[in-house]
Amino acid sequence: MAIVNLKPVPLVKSGELTREFVEAYSASLNDPEWLAARRLEALRVFRDTPAPQRTNELWRRVDLSAFKLDQVIPAISAGVSVAPGAFDDLVTSLSASNSPGWVLHVDGGHVQHSLAPELAAQGVIFADLATAAREHAELLEKHFMTSCVKLTDSYFAALHGIFARGGVVLVVPKGVQITAPLRALTRMTAGRRADFNHTLVILEEGARATLIEEFASLGDLATSSALPQSMYNGAVEIILGKNSQLDYVSIQDWGRNIYNFTTERAHMGEGSTLHWVVGGMGGKFTKTLLEADMLGAGGTALLSGVFFTDGKQQMHIDTQQNHIAPGCKSDLLYKNALRDDSHTVWRGNIRVFPGAQKTDGYQANRNLQLSPRSRADSIPGLEIEADDVRCTHGATVGQIEQEPMFYMATRGVPEVEARRLVVQGFFAPVIDRIPLEETRDRLVEEISRKIG
Repeated sequence: MAIVNLKPVPLVKSGELTREFVEAYSASLNDPEWLAARRLEALRVFRDTPAPQRTNELWRRVDLSAFKLDQVIPAISAGVSVAPGAFDDLVTSLSASNSPGWVLHVDGGHVQHSLAPELAAQGVIFADLATAAREHAELLEKHFMTSCVKLTDSYFAALHGIFARGGVVLVVPKGVQITAPLRALTRMTAGRRADFNHTLVILEEGARATLIEEFASLGDLATSSALPQSMYNGAVEIILGKNSQLDYVSIQDWGRNIYNFTTERAHMGEGSTLHWVVGGMGGKFTKTLLEADMLGAGGTALLSGVFFTDGKQQMHIDTQQNHIAPGCKSDLLYKNALRDDSHTVWRGNIRVFPGAQKTDGYQANRNLQLSPRSRADSIPGLEIEADDVRCTHGATVGQIEQEPMFYMATRGVPEVEARRLVVQGFFAPVIDRIPLEETRDRLVEEISRKIG
């Protein structure tokens, strides 16, 4: 794949993040006036927000001493120019997928997108962030990092607000039902030092949609650990209206030189349903803050995750199920498999606010250790301020049992294949929830590759 200028010229030559730096970045992207102002607001918040410290409970188990943000920031640029035909293989694959809508980004730059005319005629918006910011300015100005994911959420959320670029905006009007999955592919080349993808999904009353996003590095992931440090800093905002339903799948397979930071939150209206599936395979380090806020009565949040680490990978996942309105249900199941010297941390909490009676909340984290050197930390929590609720949690850490291995050995199944079958079976309950066969198959292939 040919691409112009694999080493983009930085906008500044020092690590100092200045107003002039941000204004130059915004101007290079031809931002509308409202977005340029939002970036400067984010800069102000960023300057006032301390960097994560291990004295903070959310970061107590995180060691970022090897992460050099001051080396990454000078290399941030508006992006690279894509050579004509450089990513025709991805465009062809998406075009052949029969998806009613898709968006392709490389290094934060919009390559191509498509939306079925019949959906556009019904008022559906499905576009890259830059296009939506210009063509639907009033809508974006109202929702972009104002109430769901906010600039003040954290150090990395504020940094994201400064540089957000790429990603998708999906708006489904009242009563519109999209039955086939929409797709978004984000890719990062070896020369990219930082990327700031933003996803904004708004479903109005009675709307329904499925969105599948896949994030990955281009090139040989096995050798990517030798590349300079890179950073992915993403945000996901999901806003669900009354009685709407969203199936959202997000799978990442970054190269081993990438530090991955994401802030993800859903605001759920009355009677809405969210099925949120996340998968993590790649990256050097991941820190994800994921939250479902049930703001309207009778909502349902089904949260599923599959993570597989090897080498010295670290994945830190913090989940929050916030029952703010009565009569809501949340059910979380995250599964991790760990090889070599890798380390996972899952910290989950169900919070039931005063008045949120008839809450039904559950969370479970299951860990399968494939190496005695790996480490899995599971910290479930309950915070209950109502008295008519049902909330439970559980966590397990274990190794492959000898009985199934012996059973398969007696039937001539080689040990490596037997381990592969056990791990795939371990993940199957989550993978089967992914609504697109192609994505399921790709995830199974990656799991098989990691097993060896």
